[in-house]
Amino acid sequence: MNLLALCTFFFIGIAYAGLINAGKGQMLAGGAIVLGYGVIFSIVAFITSFFLTHRLKHKVIVKTNVVLFLALIVFLTYFRYQYQERQELKQQENQTITNPRN
Repeated sequence: MNLLALCTFFFIGIAYAGLINAGKGQMLAGGAIVLGYGVIFSIVAFITSFFLTHRLKHKVIVKTNVVLFLALIVFLTYFRYQYQERQELKQQENQTITNPRN
């Protein structure tokens, strides 16, 4: 549960930073700001999950692991899709620059 919470909430932090446009207009610092949100969310989630694993029953921990795993898969799929779209857009821009239509 602890590792799943750490990974899942890292992506939740990154998604949250994207929603509030935390890195917009910051140039090189934008990546560090977004990464910082991910790290802060994951640290808080890890500490919380560490204490929860000692308090919760085994069945609840197993169900929580399933939910965290599914959320992690959703976030990984979403960010991979976004990455592929950006790569395709860059490739199209490069083709229009190298082959301008006059």
